Amino acid sequence: MESDIQPAEFRKPTRVPVTSTDAGPLVLTQGTGSLVETADGRTLIDLELGFGAAFLGHCHPQVTSGLQAQAGQLLSCGRNPTSRSVHVDALLAALLPKGMRPGGLCSTGMEVAEFAMRVAATHTGRSEFAGFARSMHGKSAMTAALCWANAPLRANGLHVLPFVDEVGEATILQLLDDRLRSGGVAAMFVEPIQGSNRAHEASIEFYESVIHLCRQHGTMAVFDETLTGLYRTGPAFYVNRLSTLPDMMLFAKSLGNGFPVASLALNAGVRIRGEALPGSTFSANALALAAVEATLTVMSTLPLAARVAAIETAVLAMHGALQAAGVTLRGRGALWCIEFADPSRCRSAHAALRAAGVLVSCTDRAIRLVPAATIELALLRDACQKIVQACLA
Repeated sequence: MESDIQPAEFRKPTRVPVTSTDAGPLVLTQGTGSLVETADGRTLIDLELGFGAAFLGHCHPQVTSGLQAQAGQLLSCGRNPTSRSVHVDALLAALLPKGMRPGGLCSTGMEVAEFAMRVAATHTGRSEFAGFARSMHGKSAMTAALCWANAPLRANGLHVLPFVDEVGEATILQLLDDRLRSGGVAAMFVEPIQGSNRAHEASIEFYESVIHLCRQHGTMAVFDETLTGLYRTGPAFYVNRLSTLPDMMLFAKSLGNGFPVASLALNAGVRIRGEALPGSTFSANALALAAVEATLTVMSTLPLAARVAAIETAVLAMHGALQAAGVTLRGRGALWCIEFADPSRCRSAHAALRAAGVLVSCTDRAIRLVPAATIELALLRDACQKIVQACLA
């Protein structure tokens, strides 16, 4: 099945990945599929892909042609409907879990998270919000303060609860129940796999209990699938694994395969009121609609669940060697983090990977891998070998 992993229409690179000792800033000039070229002539295997945005790989031909064609017709539309609007809504509706419907387009994951706050506040008449520590819902004043202790601004009415990397699930659920009993929390935000916190993930039973507690106390449950959505972990959405759906679901990143666009899905009974201030200057612009239409059309033709399963198998093949090296592999599907106990060792491994021709993102103690669904398995295995070598070194 390796031949199914990389579409034939992708242009083959002119160079193979080469070794370099330069671990300084990279200047990228071109990307094709899962390879990027740099200004100094190197070709790297890209497992970062714009923080996971280009899930179909860089410059997918159908997405590129769709954007090019639309750019010559209409760019901004000021929230006026365009000829693509109805088709995009239909594509989104067909993709969503049964019982959820499209709630409109925004420009970024951060914007759609803030919009979800406004929807929840106007729907419930409440003004407080809760989230789990070290989740990522954006970097605005509100979304950052909802999860991060080092947020530069902190508004009142934001409650941060510990996650499973700190305490047990039963303790968290008790803390959540105590918090929601106050009656002031409009929405509880959940990132099912913490992409910026070493891929920590709670159990399915835990997430279902969170939704149950929210319903019990009149709080809306918002699942942020900015990173996990659109087949990143196997099914179309992480919430497809749950027996009970949340009130709202956010998804972005790969919705436009790199073009800035995000979306909101609503459960039955949730209404968007005018006071929630839907829309913005660039939301649902014509280029974004073209990118979404092309991306979802391509996704509908690919066996994405099978491809993500093959990626998971290839990444898990590193587990034994990484464990022997004293580092932890955590994640699922096409979303993985490699955690180091020592931040300096993490930085060294990151630099070694750059030198070996593999592009990944790095935080304090973790390297994150978000490969494209279209990556050739041979290319991914090559990158995994280099990752093991970098971690052993």
